[in-house]
Amino acid sequence: MLRSIADRVGISQENSSAGDPAGHYREKSASTVERGYGEDRVAMQRLELVIVQFEEVKRLITVGRVPQLRLALILLDSAVELIMVRMVEAEFRHERFDFDQLENLRRYEAWQHSDNPMQRRFATNGPSRDQIAAEIRRFEPRVTSKTRRRRIDRIFDDKIDFLVERQLLPIDVAPALKKLHDYRNETYHRDRHRVEVIRPAVLIYFDVACTVLDHYNPGSMIVGRSFGPELARFQDGSGGYDDPFELPHRAARQLREEVGLDLAAVRAALVAHLLERLDELESGLRYIEENSPNNPRPGDAIRWMQIEDGDVEAIFDDAAFRRRDYPLTMADVTSWIERATAMEEMTDKHALFAELAALEDAFEELERRVSQAVWDIDEQANMR
Repeated sequence: MLRSIADRVGISQENSSAGDPAGHYREKSASTVERGYGEDRVAMQRLELVIVQFEEVKRLITVGRVPQLRLALILLDSAVELIMVRMVEAEFRHERFDFDQLENLRRYEAWQHSDNPMQRRFATNGPSRDQIAAEIRRFEPRVTSKTRRRRIDRIFDDKIDFLVERQLLPIDVAPALKKLHDYRNETYHRDRHRVEVIRPAVLIYFDVACTVLDHYNPGSMIVGRSFGPELARFQDGSGGYDDPFELPHRAARQLREEVGLDLAAVRAALVAHLLERLDELESGLRYIEENSPNNPRPGDAIRWMQIEDGDVEAIFDDAAFRRRDYPLTMADVTSWIERATAMEEMTDKHALFAELAALEDAFEELERRVSQAVWDIDEQANMR
């Protein structure tokens, strides 16, 4: 039945290697060798782009000043996203045949209901509506929907989730990638720089970016290519052929060794930074209660920080405020401090980065609100 539908709507099933998940990576036959050389050059140019960014990041880390480290963070984020975009594109190419089949089936189904008599007559001479619907259901699980493709195209985190789901990236790097991308957005879009931890953040991102590079396959066979200087140093030295499957892995291993990650130093810096922020959070909550004219009870400050802007009753009615059930309490603050302290014992770098991301996600919104409230109290005092 599928063949008859394909014939009717003009789907060519010739040259359908895109339906074969391995087809994109096969060595080119003699009949396609000229096109293959062009694809090889593109693959190497793309790999060279990200390798040059890694090399520049190494130089910026050596300089070590905040302006250079900020730029290093931006370059790392760009390199990671470029690699992920290419990995996603390769996955979509693998789906191309099934995706085109599904699109044509849906078009055929729409013609069966069309107001256009030519389209309706064409569609009603073929398979029944039930048969078309069954074929659509068969193809849908094989492809990524257009809605999800648009999200993956636009959103960094969705690319990560997609690649982890396809087992193209390890799940344990996802939390760090997402959090470090947030750091990049802060410094790039909002001119907010986490000066106290920017060096550890860059070193973490470099290590994670090497993991992403290590999972990248350009997808063409390199035959007798001359490399630029950035890639040439990662050749195996045999003077023979270099397989692009191996080249990114070799580059990732060597780059990681050259920069290094002193886990103990990074861990100490992160833990000290988290504990300092959490201490300021506790102090800020005490300060808010001490400067409240409403005879507060212990723990009221953290509850005040969670009142929704439109909840007028809770803002002005103390009894209503105390009836509200807010998610965060001072027990959570104590728990965050304990978790940050426990990070001192972590020896797995991915677990360390994941816990950093989880803790920051847990308390940063509260931290922002407490900081603003303390500032408002001080401003009012200065105006008296």
